[in-house]
Order: sequence, then structure tokens, then C-alpha cells
Amino acid sequence: MILAIDAGNTRIKWGLHDGQAWLAHGRCMHREIHEFECALDQLPTPQKIVLSNVGGAQLQAALEHSLARYAVSVQQVTARASQCGVRNVYTTPGQLGADRWAALIGAHHLGAGNALVVNCGTAITVDALHQGDFLGGVILPGYHMMGSMLQQGTAGLANDPGQFNAWPANTADALESGRILAIGGAVALLREQLARQTGDLPELIVSGGDGARIALYLPQPLQLVENLVLEGLRAIAHEECL
Repeated sequence: MILAIDAGNTRIKWGLHDGQAWLAHGRCMHREIHEFECALDQLPTPQKIVLSNVGGAQLQAALEHSLARYAVSVQQVTARASQCGVRNVYTTPGQLGADRWAALIGAHHLGAGNALVVNCGTAITVDALHQGDFLGGVILPGYHMMGSMLQQGTAGLANDPGQFNAWPANTADALESGRILAIGGAVALLREQLARQTGDLPELIVSGGDGARIALYLPQPLQLVENLVLEGLRAIAHEECL
């Protein structure tokens, strides 16, 4: 029984896996960590706990306090040079975010060969994975962050709801279309670059809180995976148990 926890920049996501399937999933905002604790009250006791945290030291302390109920050590995930069949080409492997590392491992264990792994959270990461080799990737402002940045940096642009349009005729639609095109254009360009480098058009694997929204505007076909980081954490915990 593995409890996997993905503590991101905005939300905490968790899942309980029994070795065959996911028994439960949940998520909450950082400030709602009591919801995580209430969920733990309803779950069977895990034999293994694996954690990816990119939310900082204060969140780490809160999570450790919540998990202190278990007589189980917490496996803290950090990126390595190699793990679970994935090789990391980062100049300093440990500098790669734990969530990106787990997502790459998750994609690899879902059968990805030549792929772009697109994680759409507070920030958007687009990472190249080729036959188990992580070739590098980029970090973009996330969908909501782009809107907030424009609102904060300008005097007359309100972050109002808009609709995507190739040629927007109002400001709300212009803002919505701009951020969609910025994200989709970056993914399309990187997909072309990886295809030229590998000689094979890569598949897209999309995850994260805004994954379903962004996937509508990305090159098709693609695979939408709701909790890719958790899939990677489960694979990491399983390897440690062998």
C-alpha cells in the first residue's frame, strides 16, 4: 500500500495505490491542508509513503506534521542521474524539480518512447523524453499566471473571462487567445525540434491541473494523464521496495 503525495506550487495532490490500482485520489490547496488530513483519516494505513515537494520548507513541515501519525518513514524524492529506467542529462541532476523528474518517470512507465511531457500547473514544463533519456526541457508561466502577470503589469487589462479566437475582437478574448497561443505555440515548436532531432514525431503526454483545458489547443493526437506525477512517484516507491 503506497501513499504518493505531489506537493506542487499551489496544490497538494495525493493517491493511495495497493500495488494493482489506485484506490483513492484527492487534492487541495496549500491553505486547505486540513482536507488532506481528513482524507488520511479515511484511508487504510500505507506501508510506504513517497513525497515530491516543490512548495517550499513551510509546506514540507506541515506535511511532515500531517504524516507523523504513521510509523512509516517518508521517501523524499529528488532528481537523480538515473532512476526507474530514466536517465537525466541535466548538468547538475539534482537541480531538476522533483515533480518534473517524477512526471518523466511516470511517462516512461506508461510506455512513452519518444515524447514531450507537458505538465500544466502553476508553471508549465515541457520536457523531452527519448527512449528513457531526458534530453532537457523548458519552463513557462502557467495559464493562470500569464493572466495575473498581464493584469499586474498593465493599467488597463483586467483578467476577465474570454474565449479563444484566432483573431479576437475584444480584450478579454485577446488575453485568453494570447496565453493559449503562447503555450500551444511553444509546445508545437518543441515538438518539431524533437522530431528533427530524433527522426520521429514525438507523442504528447499532457497532465496537470490545466492539462485538460490546454490539451484542446495542442497538436493531436495526445495522451491526457490526470495524475502523471503520482504515477511516477508510485513507480519510484515500487522500485525502492524491490
